[in-house]
Amino acid sequence: MAHDVAPVVGPVSAEQRERWHDLFAAYRSLAGLTPDPAVLDEVWSWICAPQAPIRCLVATVGTDLVGLAHVRVFPRPVTGTTGLWLDDLYVDPAARGRGVARALVERVRTLAAEEGHDVVRWTTRETNTGARRLYDDVAAPADVVVYNATPLRRQD
Repeated sequence: MAHDVAPVVGPVSAEQRERWHDLFAAYRSLAGLTPDPAVLDEVWSWICAPQAPIRCLVATVGTDLVGLAHVRVFPRPVTGTTGLWLDDLYVDPAARGRGVARALVERVRTLAAEEGHDVVRWTTRETNTGARRLYDDVAAPADVVVYNATPLRRQD
C-alpha cells in the first residue's frame, strides 16, 4: 500500500464484499464480539437492499480497500429534520495514520450536506483515544448521555 496516495471514498460495490467482510469482522472483534457469519450476511443484505436502511462507504488507497463507514438516516422529531448516523467506522490497522478515517468522516459530512441533513452523529468509547483525537478535531461532543436498555418481554 502506497503511503503517499490519498484515500478515495465511495459506496461499497458487490466485488468488495469479501474485503468488507474482513474489515467488518475485525471491527466487531474490537467490540468483543465473536465471529458470526449470520450477522455479517444480515448486515450485507441491509447494505445491498434496494431501499437500503444502511449504506456503506469504503475507503481505498490505490486498489486496497482499507476502511469502511456504515451510515443511516434518522429522523429528528424535535427539530423536524433528519440527520445521518454514523454507526460504524473502521480502518485497517496497517492503513491508520494516513488520513483514511478523516476522509471517511469528511465524506459522510459532505453526504449529509448534499442530502439536506442537519447533523452527523455518532458515538465512540471514552477509551478510544486515537479516534477521539480525530473526532475532537472535526466535531463537538454532544451534551447527552447514551443509555442502553434491554427490551422487556410481555408476559401473557
